[in-house]
Amino acid sequence: MTLAQSKDDPSTTVAIGLLAYLSADVAHHLLGHGVACLALGGKINSLSSVFVDGTLTGATIDLAGPAANLVVGLAALVAARRPVSRSLSLFLLLVAAFNLFWFELQLVFSMATKTDDWAWPIQYYGIPNLARYGMIALGMLGYWLTVRTIGAHLGFPSRSRARFAVTSAWIAAGVIACITAAFDHHPSTAILRHAAPQSLLLSIGLLFTPSLMPVCPVDARVSAVERSPYWITSAVIASILSVLYLGPGFAISL
Repeated sequence: MTLAQSKDDPSTTVAIGLLAYLSADVAHHLLGHGVACLALGGKINSLSSVFVDGTLTGATIDLAGPAANLVVGLAALVAARRPVSRSLSLFLLLVAAFNLFWFELQLVFSMATKTDDWAWPIQYYGIPNLARYGMIALGMLGYWLTVRTIGAHLGFPSRSRARFAVTSAWIAAGVIACITAAFDHHPSTAILRHAAPQSLLLSIGLLFTPSLMPVCPVDARVSAVERSPYWITSAVIASILSVLYLGPGFAISL
């Protein structure tokens, strides 16, 4: 069987997508909001997959969440350009996609509605409407560029295989996000207002990336995503930890 005819292992592909999404969730809430709160001397009463309740609030802490997604996303995108295995390459590209999409589309939504993570900074820094509109346009442009960049570097021999990979990742993100949020103290609100939008809506651009993939990508000869107990086991463990800790939320104090 030729490489072009080879199949990507579904369970491993789903596992990679699930882990990539969780990287964005952890980056935003823990590495972003959580670490910023602790660094400023506060304590975290509850950190979950959809909300961080800390003893300190402010523009800096609010901006730390999106900033963490931006940093992690760009770092993953740079790392994905290096020669790595098929599985690791897909993982890095999906990490970049989920994190950058979260940063960019949340910027657009938050600036447009004056809610969410950018609401306090808008008021605190007195951002005028003209600048706000400019940031909305910048977020939309960044989102489109991210879609094009991810599509250009997917590197699958066929668009059908690329479509299977990104669709699996997108669905896996929605499933783990909603299952985790189901263990929140207010599950319906957590799922409908937070988990589903942040996993499925923010990353909707992922579904358009295969159509932007070059017909004959440079690395078209790469092998398929092979079945990997490492990726599958890691995804199972990460899912359990997500449900147990990020579902109901946990406290952190230093």
